[in-house]
Amino acid sequence: MNIFAVLLRKEIKELLTRQLVISIAAMIFVFYVIGKSVGSHSRASGASNSIVVMDLDRSELSARLLKAMGGGKTPIKPSAFTDIAPAMAAPEHAAENSFLVIPVGLARSVEEGRPSRLEFYSRFRKDASGMGPAMAASRIRKVSALAAAEASAYALERKAPGLPPAFLRDPAPAEEYVVIDGRTEKVPLGQVVGFIQSQSYFFPIAVFFIVILSAQMIMTAVATEKENKTLETLLSSPVDRRLLVLSKLTASSIIAAALSVAYMLGMRSFMGGITGAAESASASAAAAGPALAKLGLVITTQGYLVIGLSVLFCILCALSMAFILGILSEDVKSIQAMLMPLMMPLMISYLMPIFIDLSTAGWGIKALLYAIPFTHAFMAPQNVMMGNFARAGWGIAYQAAVFAVFVTLAARLFSGDALLTLRLRLPGARKKAAAQ
Repeated sequence: MNIFAVLLRKEIKELLTRQLVISIAAMIFVFYVIGKSVGSHSRASGASNSIVVMDLDRSELSARLLKAMGGGKTPIKPSAFTDIAPAMAAPEHAAENSFLVIPVGLARSVEEGRPSRLEFYSRFRKDASGMGPAMAASRIRKVSALAAAEASAYALERKAPGLPPAFLRDPAPAEEYVVIDGRTEKVPLGQVVGFIQSQSYFFPIAVFFIVILSAQMIMTAVATEKENKTLETLLSSPVDRRLLVLSKLTASSIIAAALSVAYMLGMRSFMGGITGAAESASASAAAAGPALAKLGLVITTQGYLVIGLSVLFCILCALSMAFILGILSEDVKSIQAMLMPLMMPLMISYLMPIFIDLSTAGWGIKALLYAIPFTHAFMAPQNVMMGNFARAGWGIAYQAAVFAVFVTLAARLFSGDALLTLRLRLPGARKKAAAQ
């Protein structure tokens, strides 16, 4: 055990370089700056999130429209202009992008049953970028829907004064119920799907990042030792070569865990600034929280342990595969190309479940995805939320078996003298060697 501790300390010192520490700190700093910048920009641009309204009708209906639109948490700025062109060119409206014109005779047209219209003008700037234009379009749709509902209520009140407008518009409103594992709750399906996707899409991104970074790290370490001939000295020492394999894998796992913590801290700050611009969506999700909890869509402490165990074996599988790829590498320069055998199954297991419903997929696709050990880690949060602990458990067992196979293979490669000369040369590398 003392020998293993010495080897582990050696591997951590070799992997935890000054460049790696600087990159971790830089990653946290960049995410923090981006998150804070986005948040402050969203607050500072509140003035441009309003709608300039030119009320040319000056009627009871136009007043009700302004009140309804203002209730949607969108600032309404009345304007004294009577034409859209001078209003958009006015210096006081230079920062505004959204304009609404309520035409003359709107109330009379509605009362007489004649069609009329509200005119929305959106100024799309040439240098527009980011989420600003998309948020402006969403704001226009929301305000337009509020105005349409209020105009409809105004017309129905006059045509059928004895009945509530809401009843006339929708006398049999639909109610959505979601059934999960025998539990039924009154909640829109869109909110349930959105919640599951929010938990299942962001999580694989973090795992994908950790796997690639840790795999590249251990491949570089092994290839560097081969290229610098330090591996020969290490193998000539009277140390069990299985301990060498385990020490390298353990050290890489520890560094990968540190990288994952740094990544999650940075992303937490980043997402804090991003989600500040979507308070309405957060409020909707919070309102659906009790129903989601009754449906069992919560992750308990046991669930987090299962997810963590699945991610751990996912990283270990990737490290064991990367360890062998590092042994087969020609030199450090070939590491990027040698990552392809690991990148391909990782990309398949990450992307295909996003676009394919595994519950209705064919057996061929299911066999392909479940044969890749990374798929089980990517699907772990959804399996836990849906109560599929048995499926998550079988996935962990399969990942452990794959890890054991590759560790055994790596130990056998280390036990022979062919380790120092074993290489998997790419076509370009063969031509280079022949030229030399």
